[in-house]
Amino acid sequence: MPKSYIIIALILVIAIAAAVVSTIFYSRKAEIEKLKQKYRRLTFLSPKAADETLRLQIIKLRNKRPGRSEKWYIEKAIYDLERNRR
Repeated sequence: MPKSYIIIALILVIAIAAAVVSTIFYSRKAEIEKLKQKYRRLTFLSPKAADETLRLQIIKLRNKRPGRSEKWYIEKAIYDLERNRR
């Protein structure tokens, strides 16, 4: 009987951990998508052209500053775009 409680508890812990990881993953993905949408609005290009421009900008930034997160690269591209408009 005690072994079954341990197995149930282990299954619950795994399920909770999977839910937490899934929530964090989707939250980050949604945040990155919002940043991409902001970049698209700032460029005044078609969505396809804006995505391609952002992709090329991220490649340049990755070569210049490797090891950063995708979010950081997109934020930097937005910052550079906004800074150049001042």
